[in-house]
Amino acid sequence: MNAAAANVEEWKKHNSARLVQCRWGCAITMEACRAYQSRTVRYVNHFNGQRVPYPRANAEYLRCLSPEACPHVMSDQEAGEALEARRLKKLPSETKLREHRAREMQRFVNPEEMLKEAEWHRSLLAN
Repeated sequence: MNAAAANVEEWKKHNSARLVQCRWGCAITMEACRAYQSRTVRYVNHFNGQRVPYPRANAEYLRCLSPEACPHVMSDQEAGEALEARRLKKLPSETKLREHRAREMQRFVNPEEMLKEAEWHRSLLAN
């Protein structure tokens, strides 16, 4: 058995109590289940030839919702709160934004950087 397989087996052994059976036919952790639910769109707009669309459950959730709701399904409010928390967590800090802007400015105004560009894309002409 290779090292990767041994690590997987070891992880499964240590985390077997954390795994739940999913209706999709797999065993995942509750954290993974909640993360998936919070980052996936729950409803899609369905036009069906009508002028005003109506929301319809995303096909990915049909297994989770029918014939009866899975015990691990989050409410729409919980999913929205989790999504908002994920968005706030991923917002870049002001320092990172300034560093990124400085790198971009350096790339655009430094002749040395411009001469490193491929000739077909070069923004500075060299003799």
